[in-house]
Amino acid sequence: MACSRNETLIKSELIRYISSLGLTVNTVTKARGNKGFFKEGRIDVSKTLDDSSAIRTLIHEYAHYINYKFDKTLSSLSPVFGDESENIKDELLEVTKFVDENALCQKLNAENDSLKNEIKILTDKVQKEYPDFSANSELKEFKKYSRWSNIGYLEKYDKVKVHSITSSKVYSIDTIKEDFPDMPEVFVDYLKLKSKQRRRNKILRRISKLNKYYSEPCELFARFIEGIYIDINKVKELAPSAYEAFLKLFNKNYYHGLREILSIVKILVY
Repeated sequence: MACSRNETLIKSELIRYISSLGLTVNTVTKARGNKGFFKEGRIDVSKTLDDSSAIRTLIHEYAHYINYKFDKTLSSLSPVFGDESENIKDELLEVTKFVDENALCQKLNAENDSLKNEIKILTDKVQKEYPDFSANSELKEFKKYSRWSNIGYLEKYDKVKVHSITSSKVYSIDTIKEDFPDMPEVFVDYLKLKSKQRRRNKILRRISKLNKYYSEPCELFARFIEGIYIDINKVKELAPSAYEAFLKLFNKNYYHGLREILSIVKILVY
């Protein structure tokens, strides 16, 4: 969707004001593969963004600048919310989920649930043949079967290239039946189970990493300020205590230049 002329003007005015504070604003960069980032004395906004997204990114990164002015470690909420900081984290997480749907990890959680179900089905199938088998253990019978075979590599890897003196061969979870047509079906299920477990563990690590990122104090504050721009009334609804703490400090002109930033984007704080 094309950006309005008004958004183009707002973006330009934001850049002019932020630059007047001594910050360098780059808009012809890929921003290290992100929408934007803040580094001491500098804000980068990805050149791939339209004006609407660039405005949001400028506000988000400017919030990091404010945070940095108070606390160069960016590791605490108290410098930006005062004494109320310990009681508002849950509220800020709700605002974060409103501002950035990626914080919900919906696709990752859905895939995790699907894999969890597939793992259960495959475990049940293996246990029909070997009742003592546990999903978190190795199958001793497969170990014996694969002792002198390249199929053993697929217990730990989804795809592997095995070299010999005269040639090389690629083995994959996806081609088990073609590569090893005589292998018992229970061992096929076992290898698929191990593959699903690897995939699920990778997803769980990704979810954990994202949860940690979105819970960082500096990110909570930045998305809170971004949320005020997007829908100030929604932020008040989701985070009443956080907003009250913010408003007290805002009315004292506590946040460096934020009043001017919000004025440029026509947001009335009350």
